[in-house]
Amino acid sequence: MAKALHEQAAEYIRSRVQSGEYPVGSQIPTENELCTLLGVSRPTLRQALDTLAREGCLLRIKGKGTFVTEPKVTHESTSFITGYRAESERNHRTMRTRVLDMALERAPEAVARALELPAGAKVTRLVRLRHLEGYHNNAPVLYTTLYVPHKLFPDMAELDFTDLSFYDVLASRGLEVRHASRQLEVVPPPAEVAARLEISPFEPTIFITSTGRTGAGQCIEYTESYYPAGSSRFLIEINR
Repeated sequence: MAKALHEQAAEYIRSRVQSGEYPVGSQIPTENELCTLLGVSRPTLRQALDTLAREGCLLRIKGKGTFVTEPKVTHESTSFITGYRAESERNHRTMRTRVLDMALERAPEAVARALELPAGAKVTRLVRLRHLEGYHNNAPVLYTTLYVPHKLFPDMAELDFTDLSFYDVLASRGLEVRHASRQLEVVPPPAEVAARLEISPFEPTIFITSTGRTGAGQCIEYTESYYPAGSSRFLIEINR
């Protein structure tokens, strides 16, 4: 079955972005030029440009034109239980982590509820900032805060999670996460998070909360993560 004209137009532009003919940061030809080059109407071309903008390939700025952007990072945490480091390696990227804070504290009410702990129970809080080497000039792609019941991992604060995989460390202690429940919503970031992610406080973020359990059903971790919406998209796989 032949592709629709807007799909053909999108494929033409996409291929030139991928080949580097239209490099990241450059302005692509005008709508009039592309319509003439591709032999399509303006509505058809705009449909193709809208498709590429949704993919994160192009950025359309009213009154200025259409520019090539760096593709969005596809995150797989909505489909698989895996550490971010392992996910990055699977996609041939190098992930770097900066530990911002590690502290033992009394669990806030929402955290205690998520971890099924009594009010005021002790938890270890780990705050990390992550980026991918070479992506968006090494701008951060994730700000995440992790809470773990202190009684299950009493020496957690003694470890350096700059290079360690949290999931791998858990598994080595017989606390492998086998089930995760996650909720996703679009929210404006708190001021501190926006500053750490190097984005405007008015730029939306994808906020994901996650509760991880062992195979026996024991709550082992609760995480709150912020992803810049402008550079993130998520893989969701559903089987029937």
